[in-house]
Amino acid sequence: MRDTDYAKELARADIGGHRIERLLIKSKNEEEIRFSWWTNGRMANRPLDLSEAGLLPLMKEAIRERVFSDAFLRDLHSALYDCRPVRAATD
Repeated sequence: MRDTDYAKELARADIGGHRIERLLIKSKNEEEIRFSWWTNGRMANRPLDLSEAGLLPLMKEAIRERVFSDAFLRDLHSALYDCRPVRAATD
């Protein structure tokens, strides 16, 4: 795991240079999640752009690698369940 003056990497999911990372931001002493894109061992100075089909495996890997906290995953599950489209009575 990387440790720089800016942040210490706590967990990482990486698929082909597409990453989701849990970082400890040293100046704030606060944990944050970063979505990033890496090429040739360096972080690109552009945001991570993925299709939904590409994002889902990366999210699954991030869950397996414990990038997200249990509290976040519970809240995400609740949000997904609560936001489901309601089917019409005739469906």
